[in-house]
Amino acid sequence: MNRSTSTFFRIAVLLVSVTVFGSAETANACTVMRFYVDGEALVARNHDWPFGEGLMVVNHRGIEKTAISAVQPTTWVSKHGSVSFVQFGREIPFAGMNEAGLTVDLLQLGEASFPAPTRKGSSVNVIQWVQYQLDTASSVKQVVASLEHVYPLPMLPSVERVHYFVTDVSGDVAVIEFLDGKPVVQHGTETSPCALANSTWQVSCQAYTSGQVNSNSEHRYCKAVNRVGNLPERATTTERIDYAFDSLRSVWQQGLTQWNIVYQPGERRVWFKTRVASQRRYIDLDDLSFDADQPTLVLDMDADLKGDLQLQLQPYTSGMNQRLVDFAFGRLMPEGFARVAIKQLVLSYPETLRIAPSPVSER
Repeated sequence: MNRSTSTFFRIAVLLVSVTVFGSAETANACTVMRFYVDGEALVARNHDWPFGEGLMVVNHRGIEKTAISAVQPTTWVSKHGSVSFVQFGREIPFAGMNEAGLTVDLLQLGEASFPAPTRKGSSVNVIQWVQYQLDTASSVKQVVASLEHVYPLPMLPSVERVHYFVTDVSGDVAVIEFLDGKPVVQHGTETSPCALANSTWQVSCQAYTSGQVNSNSEHRYCKAVNRVGNLPERATTTERIDYAFDSLRSVWQQGLTQWNIVYQPGERRVWFKTRVASQRRYIDLDDLSFDADQPTLVLDMDADLKGDLQLQLQPYTSGMNQRLVDFAFGRLMPEGFARVAIKQLVLSYPETLRIAPSPVSER
């Protein structure tokens, strides 16, 4: 990368951060909860955002990638196929599950403060960190261990403020927050009860135990905790899925809740519906081909469909990404150089992906 290209890249990634999260400060966004009964885990997430246009993307294993980061970007090869949910372009997801049953969800956190750039380790953008983990990890322990050598780095710390909720098929769970520049990890039994909204883990737990609720986020967290604790133990799988969707309805935010997602990690199945397309639909990861030489498949989140989506997936095209990026940035940014720079970066990024030489290994 020459000097002028590098300078453009640094400016563009800064602007991406401003665009993606610039409006999020006014949106108290997202709630997630994890149920675990009789060895079966369910993870339910509301995606709250000013608009719901987006794509579900099937991501392949065996793909070489370089992080969207201006400082010591990490490089890796995807080990696991996954399904992820994007609104700002391919490879920039807010949520997803991989074929090993790992789920990763990003939620807004105003108190977040990420590490300053360091020569130790390498970095990945705080949003793309979701895809990085889906690509490389099969367990919560692996995600937590990765923090030692790959750290999420915001391009604009005052704007990119998030925390993460991670689960795996064994029932393990972690809440990962960055406070005062350091990772704060609640892992395993420390995360009981299993829910998260937009306050820190500590503040959320204090609100629940004290009964003193001071924010919309704390209110949703307390509701979610109660729903997790009240899941009937003898319910069938279908009844549990119904209960998970009902639980998401209980923390719905008018005008903001766009997507309802329920993961079944053990079954490697993802259910979802949207505000526009309210019929439940699902995708079985076992029915998908994650081979690197297969075409990337996607689905419009608001397509009016129900049931099994396997035969409804469409081959990805750059035009689909273009339409998604045009809409998202058109909603959030005025015309001008900044918008052009961002779109150039986001639209060109998928073209940098390459099939890795065999065997697949992380670099």
